[in-house]
Amino acid sequence: MASLEEMELDKHRETLRQDIDKLVDKYLREIEWSVPDVDEQRARELILAEIEQHVKTLRGGSSLTA
Repeated sequence: MASLEEMELDKHRETLRQDIDKLVDKYLREIEWSVPDVDEQRARELILAEIEQHVKTLRGGSSLTA
């Protein structure tokens, strides 16, 4: 049986995924604005790597308001 936290997250899962997509797109657009001939795939990978790095930091117990 799923925990209360898991059930609550299930209610928000799609919105969370959409928010992450929007975040990546936001920073991709900013990079594209600054770098006209940007390698979009490489830029996306760099953005995702930065997000992954921060997720690791959050998992390490640091503050959510860093």
